[in-house]
Amino acid sequence: MPRYVDESKELNMLKAALERDTQNRPFEKSIKQFGEIVMAEPALLAKLEEPRDADSFIAMYCKLAAERDIHFSPSDMRIAVQEQKQGSNWVIPKPVLNIVREIF
Repeated sequence: MPRYVDESKELNMLKAALERDTQNRPFEKSIKQFGEIVMAEPALLAKLEEPRDADSFIAMYCKLAAERDIHFSPSDMRIAVQEQKQGSNWVIPKPVLNIVREIF
């Protein structure tokens, strides 16, 4: 017997989960916001290619974001990088993730 799925109920549950996660992890919104700026400014992307180790990259990413009044901690950034490297939680743009893969 086919399982009946109430799509509107399922959609509402997904929306509620997304909202909960956003509220519990507000840094993701900031990291994503800065990523959008990086994608709009090629000079920023080039600058992010300069660091040669993970700590320097994260420090630079946080510093460049802070210069644009976008704030998140290095530990927040590490969480986002680690999760995204594992294929989930897409908050960092793919070109930045490519840099991360080379450095980390």
